[in-house]
Amino acid sequence: MAYDTTVLITGCKSGIGRGLLTAYAARPNTLAIAAIRDGPDSAPASSLTSMSVGPGSKVIVAKYDASSQTAATDLVKYLQISHNLDSLDVVIANAGILKHFGPAREASPVTIVEHFEINTLAPILLYQATQSVLDASRHAPKFFIISSNIGSNGLQDNYPLPMIAYGMSKAAANYAASRIHREENRITIVAVQPGWVQTEMGNKAASYAGMNPEDVPVTLDESVGGLMSLFDKANKETYSGKFWDQTGTQMPW
Repeated sequence: MAYDTTVLITGCKSGIGRGLLTAYAARPNTLAIAAIRDGPDSAPASSLTSMSVGPGSKVIVAKYDASSQTAATDLVKYLQISHNLDSLDVVIANAGILKHFGPAREASPVTIVEHFEINTLAPILLYQATQSVLDASRHAPKFFIISSNIGSNGLQDNYPLPMIAYGMSKAAANYAASRIHREENRITIVAVQPGWVQTEMGNKAASYAGMNPEDVPVTLDESVGGLMSLFDKANKETYSGKFWDQTGTQMPW
């Protein structure tokens, strides 16, 4: 079956990833691909494939572990062989980790490297693996990296949180989006701040900062709604190669 839109989202079991998957799947004639660590034969996969979908739409699940350097190429091969995938319209690199909160002097090399592997290298490898199928899109193809204002050097005084491993990894991911934009003729690539969202990761950051979960400022629905609006209007001319938040405001590097 030919779909109007084919979208691939990593890290979809919960939080922002699941919210985005739900929103895309609710649209008509959309193939929504959930790339999760557990794979297509897992209980989380059953939960995702049983969600409500729009007319003519479908959710499929594929295995993707952001910590593996072969995961992205394996994912694309699986989709091509098992689901006859020949193109993608939208890819959202959402999988990420936040495992350290504390002064830079306490951040171990292992922790810093792990954040770079999953928050920076994995989105780059995902871009490399999906570039050809994105370029085959009949529409204007788009690649989004879910980033964070914690990675903005220009906003450090606004977010005085000691998260050096997370912040550096997101700053590097932002640079990757800017660099790849300048190398791509067709693909729109955008680094996106989803807001400080009431998710497991957002609540963990709040706990680190001595806040209560209810103090986290952005609800999941607000974040997803804003992101979907941004994703729909993002284009090569205005949005690509820049850093935006879920309200449609450009963020400083």
